[in-house]
Amino acid sequence: MGGASPEVPLVVAPAGMTVARLRSLEVPGFEPALLFIPGGDEPRPLVVAAHGAGGGPEWECDYWRRLTEERAFVLCLKGTPLGGSNAGYYYRDHRALDREFSAAERAARSAEPRIIVGSGLYAGFSQGATMGTPIIAEHAAAFPYAVMIEGFMAWNVPGARRFLTAGGRRVLIACGSKECASKGKTSEQWLRAGGVPVRLEHAPGAGHTPAGAVMDRVEAALPWLLEGDPNWK
Repeated sequence: MGGASPEVPLVVAPAGMTVARLRSLEVPGFEPALLFIPGGDEPRPLVVAAHGAGGGPEWECDYWRRLTEERAFVLCLKGTPLGGSNAGYYYRDHRALDREFSAAERAARSAEPRIIVGSGLYAGFSQGATMGTPIIAEHAAAFPYAVMIEGFMAWNVPGARRFLTAGGRRVLIACGSKECASKGKTSEQWLRAGGVPVRLEHAPGAGHTPAGAVMDRVEAALPWLLEGDPNWK
C-alpha cells in the first residue's frame, strides 16, 4: 500500500465541508510528520502511528486510514533518517520516540482543533511497537488504546498497572511471527495480571509484517478494542 502525496485531496467533499486529505505537518525539532485529515466537520479521535526500522510514515498513514475507514485523524511519525543509500527512517531509542510523539501530537492538535482530546489510539509496528511499549503509559490519558504489531518487548505487571492507572483501557497485540507470538503470550499474561484487558492475535506463518493476514486480524479485533467508546462509532 502506498501513501498519498501531501496536500492531495483523497475524497471530494460537499461545498463547505472539510475535504479528506493527507498533509505534511511541521514538528519542531523533528522531521515533518504526515497527518491524514478526515472529511467533514465533526470532532474525530486521533491515531498516532509509529513505523518499524527502515520504514516511513506514508505506508503507516495509508494502513491506518484504511483500517479506520477515514473516520479518524491519523498522525504518522517519521523518525530519524537512516542515512547512506537507505531512504528509510528509524527511532534512536524509546526516549527519542517519546519526544517525537509528544511534539507531533502538540503540532497536530494545534493545527486541527477537531481532534478529540481523549479516545486516542497508539499504533506501533516492529520498532514502533517495541519502543512504544515502555512509553505508552505516559500517554494513556489521551491514548487509552494501544495496538502493538510485531513488537518484541514484553509488558510487565508494573507497566500494565501504570498504563491502567493513567487511563489506559485496552491493548491489542498482533503477530505474524513466532518470536512476536512468544513475547505476546508473556505480555498477555502480565497485562491481565495488571488488570488491563488484552487480546492477542496471531496469524501463523504470516511473518514479520503488518499486512496480509496480520492486517486482517487487526481489522477483526478493532471493534473489541474500541467497544463502548462513542467517539469511535
